[in-house]
Amino acid sequence: MPGGAAFDIRRLPWPDRSYFYSHPGHYNYFEIPHCAQVRTAYSCAFRCRFCYRNVLNCGTYTARDIEDVVEEIASIDSEGIYIIDDDFLLDAKRIRRFIDLIKEKGIHKTYVCMGRVDFILKNRQLIRDFAEIGLLYLIVGLEAVEDAYLKQYDKRTKISWNAECVRFTNELGIKIFGMFIVDLDFQKKDFDRLYTWIATRGVNNVAVSIFTPVPGTEIYRDYADKLITDDPGHWDYMHLVCRPEKLSVRKYYFYYYVLLIRLFLLARRRGVYDGIDYQSYILSFLKNMVRGKGA
Repeated sequence: MPGGAAFDIRRLPWPDRSYFYSHPGHYNYFEIPHCAQVRTAYSCAFRCRFCYRNVLNCGTYTARDIEDVVEEIASIDSEGIYIIDDDFLLDAKRIRRFIDLIKEKGIHKTYVCMGRVDFILKNRQLIRDFAEIGLLYLIVGLEAVEDAYLKQYDKRTKISWNAECVRFTNELGIKIFGMFIVDLDFQKKDFDRLYTWIATRGVNNVAVSIFTPVPGTEIYRDYADKLITDDPGHWDYMHLVCRPEKLSVRKYYFYYYVLLIRLFLLARRRGVYDGIDYQSYILSFLKNMVRGKGA
């Protein structure tokens, strides 16, 4: 970014976790209690047009030595480890070294991390081995259920790969947390198509975001003159910041919240998110539908 300079993450100390230890109930991740966050790298090496993460740290990907990462994990008094890198599954050799060190040191933890579909499918044995040492959740940007959108976002993946990734990880007992985008040109049929794909592919954990051009990203320049708000609080991926192309704002929100309610009911039938208050969430969605705007 102009006026700044990238830094080396290896210069940073381990975080002070005194608050984490004194407030264990604040750090649960679904069924994983007291889940510690560990960062092993900053920024992202990929250049998806919609994503702001690849412009962090001046757009420079920088990673810690994996030996230092494993030492930190060994020192954490907690079963759960959420590796919050924007893409932990980036370098196969680095991940192999991570797995080997975890085994050598006899570390027994449960892991959550982010990764890409193409890496997962190209490195299946690596993912199997990661599952054996405790990988439980994989947060994956599936993004869309049509190849045209993946191309538009410069995702460099395919819908068929998404389906195979879900099938493969389900087979291993790894829980995919699929992240999806509802685009500005969506109509009712597109919201319905997204729901059907999720429901029939066995994706139980999902997050569905409204397409949001974030300042600083490549795609923001294409939408800067189409913004309908300047409220910073609306850049939360659950508000429209640009006018929909084929629906009114009210109808767009209506179909969006219908989709969320259907997905919550689907998850409830499948026994997912047992620890949350479904009634409270669904009532909040219904209120937003009536208002015709985001939360």
